Amino acid sequence: MLQDLKKKKSVVVIRNLVIAEIVAYGLFMLLALSADWAEMYQKSFIYNYLSFTILEFAGLAIVQIAIIVVVVTRSIKEEQDIRDIINSGEHEQLEFKTSLRWDVKRDQVNKELERGVMKTVTAFLNSAGGSLVIGVDDHNQVYGLESDLASLTKQNHDGFENHFNNLFVSMIGPEFRQYVRISFHYINNKSVGLVQVDQAHRPAYLKTEKGEDFFIRTGNATTSLKVSQVASYISSQWR
Repeated sequence: MLQDLKKKKSVVVIRNLVIAEIVAYGLFMLLALSADWAEMYQKSFIYNYLSFTILEFAGLAIVQIAIIVVVVTRSIKEEQDIRDIINSGEHEQLEFKTSLRWDVKRDQVNKELERGVMKTVTAFLNSAGGSLVIGVDDHNQVYGLESDLASLTKQNHDGFENHFNNLFVSMIGPEFRQYVRISFHYINNKSVGLVQVDQAHRPAYLKTEKGEDFFIRTGNATTSLKVSQVASYISSQWR
């Protein structure tokens, strides 16, 4: 599993490098077609000391090195950013969940955990927004998504996001999906999911077997409002 995670992380970096290389190559082609740079260079005084071919290869080498440095640095920064988020601890706009559906104590899938995740997302939608990190426990310890992934039919991040989407649509509603973004990051060779939620433009409810529940964030907790409280909150939040 550790080797698989390292491989996945390497694949992401390589993919980003390839994309950057393609973009850079496209720009070089556009520049090459826009003018006869060799002829222009031959008219400069530098041509007597340095051939155009050497200058061209030197320029390409510098660009290649710059691309590698930028992509690798960005990957390192992304990991540091998610570390900083975790180290800040839970608060009104940040919550941690050990997993999406895998019960660590029972060592099995627990559907109630899925509801807990969607409850937090609903609360963020009804408040000032926030971020939910899945794969980290309440003590800021990174558990990872590996147990969740292993419990899915499609055992990768795409499968995780598909399952998250299905839960979201059935429990909250597709019209609110535009306010939610999910991304995956690696910390100590463990993957975690970062769910970023914007405040919705109208109230969001969590569907239940008996009807619907309304949740908001109060401090670092998710709170359910009574029917008598919902109308007052909605009028103050969405005017």
